[in-house]
Amino acid sequence: MLTIQAIKLSPFKFKYLVEREDGSGEEIELDTKTYFLHDVCHFVIEKRLCYHKGFWGMLADGFAFSALFGKDNPQTSELRFIEQIVGPIQSVYMGHFDKKNFDEYIAHLNFEVSEPDLEYCLNEIENIMQKWEHLPIGESLTLIWK
Repeated sequence: MLTIQAIKLSPFKFKYLVEREDGSGEEIELDTKTYFLHDVCHFVIEKRLCYHKGFWGMLADGFAFSALFGKDNPQTSELRFIEQIVGPIQSVYMGHFDKKNFDEYIAHLNFEVSEPDLEYCLNEIENIMQKWEHLPIGESLTLIWK
């Protein structure tokens, strides 16, 4: 289990405080526009698809934030794979891709995201983002990864 607290520091910055089941944890401050929506998409999609070798699963397994970002990223095949699902779902959520053509965007993966799973993910992303949007500065949103 991983407890994730996202603290809204300003309209442009936030901080993650995470605590693993073994009591270890860490924190990182990030740019909201660059990371928050994308991280929420990872959280919802990985959780719904029971995909434990993506970003949040690796963090829960003991990887540090620094190991999962940028050039130091271990680039496991599992992390690269889920990124190819997260990107298109985030694009559908943002209105850049048409939901009815979603299967075309991931056809090369030989992996199916069912319509109910896609709908669930889009709705859950929206729910979390609405909570975040209405969250006062200094307050936190808690997510649980099991």
